[in-house]
Amino acid sequence: MLTALGQEPDRIAGLEVGADDYLPKTFSTRELLARLRAVLRRSVLTARQEEQSREATLCIGELWIDPSARTASIGERPLSLTTIEYDILLALARSVGRIKTREQLLIDAANRNFEVFDRSIDVHISSLRRKLGDNPKAPRYIETVRSIGYRMKKPDAS
Repeated sequence: MLTALGQEPDRIAGLEVGADDYLPKTFSTRELLARLRAVLRRSVLTARQEEQSREATLCIGELWIDPSARTASIGERPLSLTTIEYDILLALARSVGRIKTREQLLIDAANRNFEVFDRSIDVHISSLRRKLGDNPKAPRYIETVRSIGYRMKKPDAS
């Protein structure tokens, strides 16, 4: 923000309403250029961080999960998942073939504290299986590991 108002309350108000920087008049062009370079550096760093944080699409059999778009589909059919269902599916898919305990899934997906006998994750898994068209007795995707938790089956597993 470039303005004639240079008092502290004016600067604070300008920054609080969304300005990235606040420069009162009677500034030097060298200072303006230095501030512009700083903003450009920050935007380039942010763009690089976003690019690095983009995760590749995960494919498990016919199941496709795109973490950067937060979408999931089976073949061409998009899945309509709640936020926690998507987070559980993504947590399982990121550790395909490995067991995730209920507690780990609650921490990964719900990001909340849980009670010792909290079985809400079972309800979400049940709903997720229904949406995936997965049979718990002969699962294609989510396998129950009795008394421990759940595992995303590897695509080549029978």
